Amino acid sequence: MGNVRHLSRGDDHPDLVRDRHVKTTSPLPPSFRRPEPVPDRPIRVVFADDHAIVLGGVASLLALESDLAVVATCSNGETSIEAVRALEVDVLLLDLSMRLDGLAVMRTLIKEGICPRVVLLTAEIDDDQTLEAVRLGVGGIILKEMAPQLLMECIRKVHAGQRWVERKSVGRALDTLLRREAGLRDLRQALTNRELDIVRMIVRGLRNAAIGQRLSVSEGTVKSHLHHVYEKLGVNGRMGLLLLAQQKGLK
Repeated sequence: MGNVRHLSRGDDHPDLVRDRHVKTTSPLPPSFRRPEPVPDRPIRVVFADDHAIVLGGVASLLALESDLAVVATCSNGETSIEAVRALEVDVLLLDLSMRLDGLAVMRTLIKEGICPRVVLLTAEIDDDQTLEAVRLGVGGIILKEMAPQLLMECIRKVHAGQRWVERKSVGRALDTLLRREAGLRDLRQALTNRELDIVRMIVRGLRNAAIGQRLSVSEGTVKSHLHHVYEKLGVNGRMGLLLLAQQKGLK
């Protein structure tokens, strides 16, 4: 396991979007610990990254800011969890791509009811990761290619209760989310819960016999359900169903 290093001290941008521009379909988890900003006290930051050069470089940059205090640096996700358990943390700055990645760290801390405000620092992020981060209530997502001063501003904004995410990533991901939800809504209106479960298993590549085993029904019953699904959705068979499910964003 890596080390936790405790430290005693140390313009708006067109590519970024703040909280008022980002809407999610699910509320923030109720187990978040959201400390209110304390006047005249530096923002207490824990930073985790499994690349030593990045860890030391970013920590040094943060230490130059009079209103930011890096209280711990962590070389992996596990030790960042230990740091949050042990310290009073305002903002947790997490690398997305550690062995125990930033999203997994967030899930653990939310489950324990001790998750502070979180900023994800990453070289790249895909749509599914962005959606998961938004669902988990991430405060900020910032790319490593951004200017250092933007990271400082991001931390300050997130600490103040705003959301700061890179516009291109979140815009693309939210488009994907809206498309999926619209597609799922259409399917839920047309199909029963059992039929929808069968369609999901087909999308995952299961054959009728395996689906029957999972649902504790005969293969013939699965075929009967599929016949009804084909009729309801107006498709001609399994391939047509797969293509339609993909169009609807069903996974």
